Amino acid sequence: KAPFIFSNFNGTSGDVDVLTHEAGHAFAGYTTRDFEFSANAQPTMESCECHSMSMEFFAWKWLDLFYGDDTDRAKYMHLESALIFIPYGCMVDHFQHIVYDNPDLTPAERHEEWLKLEKLYRPYMQFGDVEFYASGRGWQRQLHIYHYPFYYIDYCLAQTVSLEFWSRSQKDWADAWERYYKFVCEGGKKTFVGLCETADIRIPFEDGALKDIAGTAADWLK
Repeated sequence: KAPFIFSNFNGTSGDVDVLTHEAGHAFAGYTTRDFEFSANAQPTMESCECHSMSMEFFAWKWLDLFYGDDTDRAKYMHLESALIFIPYGCMVDHFQHIVYDNPDLTPAERHEEWLKLEKLYRPYMQFGDVEFYASGRGWQRQLHIYHYPFYYIDYCLAQTVSLEFWSRSQKDWADAWERYYKFVCEGGKKTFVGLCETADIRIPFEDGALKDIAGTAADWLK
């Protein structure tokens, strides 16, 4: 009943990202291995991604074993990418709503809608003479739009939860871990909101859920 992680390594930071991310899934599976009903062991997908994305941040405590003198740089890159991902993930979800609500859009009109969302969610992006992105075709590289409709927002919810755990871990690592462990131990017995309540963390749907996280992150990134 011991979990295992199947992955390959190429000597980049992606190796650590994959290992710590999948360790979260493995830990959750191991924690709920003795549930009487297997259907109760795994929650909905956004909650499963909370297990993995949060574990990436809890692993900060041991990142020096991977990065040595580059540990602070690795942490900076990880936190920055997590924050930047949320508006992008929301943009992908927003785009899908537009496309499904307007099935008769032409390819050119879809590209135009994507560019509008780029200005709304990522106004800092400059594509210059990179025609693929400058013409609004960037959405085509997002596999989930084709294969897993409306799944991408789950990553945004999970990333918000993971950042909540990270923010708390900066003040009290043991307390943050205890909350995470409570979240994981429930498996799929509760809804996403119920799991957040069990861990006594902010629910991402609430107004201001990112405010404290953003403040802690801004201070850390200075």
